[in-house]
Amino acid sequence: MEPARWGKRSGSMSNSIGSLSDQAPGWVRRLAHSRLGVGVLSMGESTVLPIPLEVVIVPLMVAYHRKALSIALSALVGCLIGASLFYCLGALLYEPLVVPVLDALGLLQNMQTARDNMSNADSFWAIFLVSLGPVPMQLATLAAGVSKVSFPVFLLAILASRGIRYLGLAVICRLAGRHIMAVEISRHLVTIGTAILMAASWVALYFLL
Repeated sequence: MEPARWGKRSGSMSNSIGSLSDQAPGWVRRLAHSRLGVGVLSMGESTVLPIPLEVVIVPLMVAYHRKALSIALSALVGCLIGASLFYCLGALLYEPLVVPVLDALGLLQNMQTARDNMSNADSFWAIFLVSLGPVPMQLATLAAGVSKVSFPVFLLAILASRGIRYLGLAVICRLAGRHIMAVEISRHLVTIGTAILMAASWVALYFLL
């Protein structure tokens, strides 16, 4: 079955700006056409890929700014699935599976620190703050499972924090995507993504902390 797609590019642009989507690199256009592709990347980022998803989805949201909300929702669903998977690994298979892997990677002490933080703080806010920032959250999701944090509380924290990140970026890109695409996007994808991510993170932290 063919993956669900974003649909046709919306609208025609003025001659002075040209077709904004056509200015995006090929890999951006291909990935932007697939909800499944964005969801899988988001699930990978919340489990085994220590790279902020924004590096990928910000260029997509900019190039397909009218689809920015759909891209954000696909990323959010993928993140929830990936985070839930690691929660279950921590809750059910910590000793036989997770400990040997962490030991081989030299991360057992980091895991213990994450478990201590989960035990000594409000679990909702501990998970929320880790997943809000542009840092890997794999140890936090594993620690939540090991510490038997309430699963609804866990999901709510992930939903709230990643919702702020992804939907906030979607709003910014929806409003400013047309103007950002007017520059040479192929040379500035990383710069644009990093700048928007940092701005969104600082704004969220300012109002929430």
